[in-house]
Amino acid sequence: MVALWMVAASVFFALMGACIKLASAKVGFFDIIFYRSLINVAIVAALIKIKNIGFRTRHLGLHMKRAAIGNAAMYCGFYALIHLPIATATTLGYTNPIFQSVITFVTARGQLTGRLLFSVLLGFVGILILLRPDVPNGEYTATLIGLLSGLLTALAYFNVGKLVRTGEPELRVVFYFSLVGTLFGVVMSSIVGFAALDATSLLYVCAIGVFGSLGQITMTRAYGGGNAVTVGILSYSTIIFSTLLGYLIFAQTLSFIAAAGMVLIILSGALAILRRTPAKKVATASV
Repeated sequence: MVALWMVAASVFFALMGACIKLASAKVGFFDIIFYRSLINVAIVAALIKIKNIGFRTRHLGLHMKRAAIGNAAMYCGFYALIHLPIATATTLGYTNPIFQSVITFVTARGQLTGRLLFSVLLGFVGILILLRPDVPNGEYTATLIGLLSGLLTALAYFNVGKLVRTGEPELRVVFYFSLVGTLFGVVMSSIVGFAALDATSLLYVCAIGVFGSLGQITMTRAYGGGNAVTVGILSYSTIIFSTLLGYLIFAQTLSFIAAAGMVLIILSGALAILRRTPAKKVATASV
């Protein structure tokens, strides 16, 4: 059952990515951020009320730091999804376990084991391969921004861990993250001007928020009820579903070289996850 929760989360996240790309044809970048965050903050606020968790916190500064990094990661990921093939953008976002290994080694002064070194090197070889093919119209900037989303996601998870260790509920962590995203989105959209929404674009932006929230809820359910290593590896199925949606909706295909790079990144991430203690609780709050 736990595996099904994670697979469901992967499907929801892949659908969210597809809707982001579809919406971008008529909806502005900051509008997408605003609607995604607004819907998520509304859903999370309702859950906090239902569970009687409360919104007050004694760690507002840490929340703001985590929200700033997490939203920056989300913006980079959305930018990559809009400008790159879905499978490529999703894979770049899932480089975060590689960066998490490096951050853990640097901050905890851990031992540089052979497995850690191999997983990191394998991941960066995959990244170098993926940087070359399937970059439409010379969109190397979008590719690098997609890679930056992986790094920022790793930094965001690092700060989520700090918050969780202070006793902050995950729902409250996600609430402040989405609240900051909503405020930033409405300010930027007000400056550049909100795009008029027709029935189709309204459906897309609502789907982005709903699929993103459902993905977060089901992922949290998976991590809460199962082995963190198994669930973490299963999360890479998002890349498979994104590749499928890219082919079915946008007729996007991958070259053999690009597919090889993606496989190396997936293997690297799996190795990075495997080196963690299975019993260790993994922070699952959204980036």
